[in-house]
Amino acid sequence: MTAELDCLTCGACCRTGTDGRILISTEDLVRWREMGRDDIANAVQPGHFGMVGFATRPDGSCVHLGTAENPNACRIYELRGTTCRDFEKGSPQCLEFRKDATLTADRCQSH
Repeated sequence: MTAELDCLTCGACCRTGTDGRILISTEDLVRWREMGRDDIANAVQPGHFGMVGFATRPDGSCVHLGTAENPNACRIYELRGTTCRDFEKGSPQCLEFRKDATLTADRCQSH
């Protein structure tokens, strides 16, 4: 089933951050600042466990979600944080986000 899942038709994992749950590590903040990407390092909100999370829009989606080509693509994909890099397509958490977003398996599969 993992091979059938297409993140670019879904984006559920990037739409769940209203309460700061898409966490950003200190290392990522330092990396972005060293790269001169304060725009990314400053786009944060309070997160869990005393950390910060990616800032979100009123609908709960990450502020970096959506490009001109695809509303489910990440604008900072190549520079994304560790939490996003470590997130596995088809993992139990991925499937739970898809379920919570009331996305059907058909919508979240490549066509």
